[in-house]
Order: sequence, then C-alpha cells, then structure tokens
Amino acid sequence: MSLTKNTLLSLTLGSLLLLGLSGCASKNNGNFIGKERVVLKEHKSFQEGKFLKVTATFENEDDTEVEGMVYQIQWLDSRGIMVDQTSWKPFTIIGKQQIHVVDMASRPDISDYRIIISTPNK
Repeated sequence: MSLTKNTLLSLTLGSLLLLGLSGCASKNNGNFIGKERVVLKEHKSFQEGKFLKVTATFENEDDTEVEGMVYQIQWLDSRGIMVDQTSWKPFTIIGKQQIHVVDMASRPDISDYRIIISTPNK
C-alpha cells in the first residue's frame, strides 16, 4: 500500500514539474526567408511581470561570414493572432559564432511569439 502511494506521489510530482517547465519554452520555430544559412539554435520565453520576454540564440554552423542577416519577432495573443511586431533587426554573424538576443513584448496581452529570420542567398 505504501509503495502505491509513493508511486502515485512520484508520478503526480513529475507531471507537475513537466507542466511547469513546458510553460517556459514556446512551441514555435523560426520561419526562414531566403537560404537557411543560420540556425535558430535555441529560443524560449518567460513572463517578466505582466510581459512576455523572449531569448534566442542564432548560430552560424559553418566557417563563412553571413552579412545582412535580419530577424523580427512577431507577438501573438492567446488566439494566435499577431498583435505587434518588432522592427527588423540586422546583424552580421561570422563563422562558428553564436549571437544571443533578448526582447520583451510591449503589451501584457501577448502570450506567444514567432521569430522570422531573413538571410541573403549568397
């Protein structure tokens, strides 16, 4: 009887932990425009006060420099409708380099995001 209670308690706590962690990362991947020359290595979101904050890591996996890369974050409400977006933000990423970016939603009703990445077709 004690073994069953311990098993149920472990399963319940494990499920709650997974539910808590699943809220930290978005289900969305990056959308690429142009040739995919840079990888969206990691991205996650979390609440900071009433606002959603996003961190993302872009990586250039080869030895060449990628110039003219830009990204934009589209902010979505709970229905998946885009309600705001950042301006296009440019940067250059050299070979084997990672770039970390952080951005925060401008409205408290934003609950999700989409990252758009555009790279030149060289």
